[in-house]
Amino acid sequence: MVGLIDSTLREGLQGVGVELSLDRQVAVAAGSVALGLEELEVGPVGLAAATMEPGDYLARLIPRLRHEAGVRRLALWCRCLPDDIERSLALNPDVLALSIPASHRQMTSKLGKTAAEVRTLAAAALELARGRVPYLALGLEDVTRAEPNFVRQMAVLAVDHGVDRLRLADTVGISAPDEIADLVGRVREYLREAGGDGRGNQVAIGVHTHNDFGLAGANAIAALAAGADWADVSLLGLGERAGLARLEEVATYLALRRGHHYRLERLPELAQQLAGFCGREIPSWRPVVGRDVFSCETGLHLAAIQLDPASYEPFAPELVGQRRTLLYGVKAGHRAIARQWRRWQEGSGQGRKAPVAAGKNRAIQGAPAGLLAKVRQTARELRRPLTCEELQRVFLSYG
Repeated sequence: MVGLIDSTLREGLQGVGVELSLDRQVAVAAGSVALGLEELEVGPVGLAAATMEPGDYLARLIPRLRHEAGVRRLALWCRCLPDDIERSLALNPDVLALSIPASHRQMTSKLGKTAAEVRTLAAAALELARGRVPYLALGLEDVTRAEPNFVRQMAVLAVDHGVDRLRLADTVGISAPDEIADLVGRVREYLREAGGDGRGNQVAIGVHTHNDFGLAGANAIAALAAGADWADVSLLGLGERAGLARLEEVATYLALRRGHHYRLERLPELAQQLAGFCGREIPSWRPVVGRDVFSCETGLHLAAIQLDPASYEPFAPELVGQRRTLLYGVKAGHRAIARQWRRWQEGSGQGRKAPVAAGKNRAIQGAPAGLLAKVRQTARELRRPLTCEELQRVFLSYG
């Protein structure tokens, strides 16, 4: 794996109702840089409707992304059209990310062209761009519905025209992790066959996974595990329809389970910032950035977390800028309440200390009769669990 491509300012802007001013786009990009993502993607040229900016805004945005946000590797998405390519190259991107349909359905509906005509169009675009940009990428849209032989032909075309990265787009999100992994493996083999002198091994593979079946993140990770070098992500998963693989989830998994060095502490802050820009609410149960994902109310889980948080947490909340919240309500059990009672007594010096039980049952005994019932009753009256502070106020009545 080489890295993640943050497409929040390209794919993300295609989401319904998403509009970001230049200032807000710069703020989003600065957050991506702070997280340590390797590449940021914008474009295409001529896009204005999703930015609240007149004209070709990229000529104003790109310098600000470099100088204010600190973006060091910037990709510019581009159609395989000569005018678009020339306008894109004039903006001096680090990566020119050409894109063209690969499925018969999209070749027909989007371009009105045959497979042979699409190959010719792609070849002409690559020839026009080659040698004029530091890094040249070719994206195959809707490749998960493409004919395998056409994909093979496009892999040959990529090698022959000096493409640095071939991006495989699951445009309508129909793949499962095993299928995307198989596709990556087959394309890698196509590239090796096309470049018998080793050139095929030099072509990186990227993936662009949509979330229509809720599998975008899993597909991105599966593709990387299968040998893909790059994966596209967007913050909050913003994008067309159900969106893209969520940056916060993929980056966190890769950092905490695969050892990649992303700085995760600001993820909730940056997610909330973008949600505010877009007028969206982050569900409280959303992985990594939801406010309740490190909250616990269930009795058996509470009792275990009090002794060992890792019993029911995949990682410490502090690693992603979150905090653990233990809640006490109608689901609380005797052990969890008794442990909190004992800790409160020992910390406050209230009353006679309860006897200490041995072994794993330590601190289970000694809570006043009726305390659990009182906690549950108070939670029912409030119609929510109690916080630790509210629990202590209940304890005071038993002091």
